[in-house]
Amino acid sequence: MILVISGPSGVGKSTIINNLNRDDGLYFSVSYTTRPIRKNEKHGVDYFFVDKEIFDRMVKESCFVEYEEYGGYMYGTSIDELSKVKDKKGIILDLEVNGAIKVLSKYSNSVGIFVDIDNTELLSRLKLRGHTDELFLKTRIDLASKQRDEKGIFEYYILNKEINDTVNEINDIIYNRILWLNHL
Repeated sequence: MILVISGPSGVGKSTIINNLNRDDGLYFSVSYTTRPIRKNEKHGVDYFFVDKEIFDRMVKESCFVEYEEYGGYMYGTSIDELSKVKDKKGIILDLEVNGAIKVLSKYSNSVGIFVDIDNTELLSRLKLRGHTDELFLKTRIDLASKQRDEKGIFEYYILNKEINDTVNEINDIIYNRILWLNHL
């Protein structure tokens, strides 16, 4: 099972994924990015942080299942990361919406979850990340609105009002999917 968690930047995807029950044998896929590492992030845990030259070489060598430009930086899911699922029951991908759509259309064993929050909360979270430029904030809110237009492609839509409820809801989806897969 490939569990694809997507939604606008700032809705809490990373926090949700970090709080999911991993006892079900799910592996978190670490994506590659060209963006700078943030204060509390670790290379190889949150992302593989690489420069644009390395990323471009990986694209030319067909190392990615999907890759996208987002916010001026490149993000990609490597084929090697997906191959690690062999010893697990599934893999969790944290993907930008366009990348998520590519994976969902490419793999029949994928399950898409679109996580969302209202624009007021999204604006607040972006500001907490240190974004204060009004044009940047407007651009991100407009982009979130466009991304919401794609939510119908995903099997599940979850409004992240309370993190524990959202985590529990996704844990239930995972548990029921694994039960279903075990009965095939």
